[in-house]
Amino acid sequence: MRTLHTAPLLRLTLNDEPPPGRTIPSDEPPPGRVTPGDGPPPGRAVPADDEPLSGRRAQVSAGSQPDRSTPGDGGSPPAGPAPGDGGPLSAGPAPGDGGPLSGWAVLVDGDRIEAVGPVGELTQAYPTVRVRRWPGTLGPALVHDGPLPPAPTPRERVHALLRSGVGAVLAAHLTDPAVRAAAARNDVAVLDAARPPALTVGGRADLAVFADDGRCLATVVAGRLVHRRA
Repeated sequence: MRTLHTAPLLRLTLNDEPPPGRTIPSDEPPPGRVTPGDGPPPGRAVPADDEPLSGRRAQVSAGSQPDRSTPGDGGSPPAGPAPGDGGPLSAGPAPGDGGPLSGWAVLVDGDRIEAVGPVGELTQAYPTVRVRRWPGTLGPALVHDGPLPPAPTPRERVHALLRSGVGAVLAAHLTDPAVRAAAARNDVAVLDAARPPALTVGGRADLAVFADDGRCLATVVAGRLVHRRA
């Protein structure tokens, strides 16, 4: 089933602009950290809405120009480049340099990102898609570059990462077979080396939603919603 994830702001890559937050605690020196950014403090979030849309699938054209803005610029966001040349939005990478895009969404089909583009065009192209509308900023899930947080069980250690918006962890920190098995059961990606998180058409659907204060509101791993703050 296809799901369209949208939020007031969409960040295609995190690069060196991580969401605010606090470091995820670790029981091993040196302290663990999330790359980029740190895990958010606990808090309360506004729940998302699931909105089924009815109708027939349509072709996406170049359509309207997306709005790009950066926090605190105080002015109207400038228009960004058009998302294509009349073909499907999934035909190529979405524009952006890591700054937030206003009015954009991510279309997920199974465990993959099928398209990224203006929410209006995607809902027109896929009118029967399920829509999840999140508050805050939607972007790629984080890569955890450090020991896992302490917890009584391997499952709880992995779930502490999921609650912090993490979708991948380095293999060097999964030497415990039980912890590695727990990560595999939860579809957490295991990487040989850290990489900048990014939303890539055709890539794995690992998403996270953060509030302005750094709280993780939702985590999607391999297209599956694994954490949603109540």
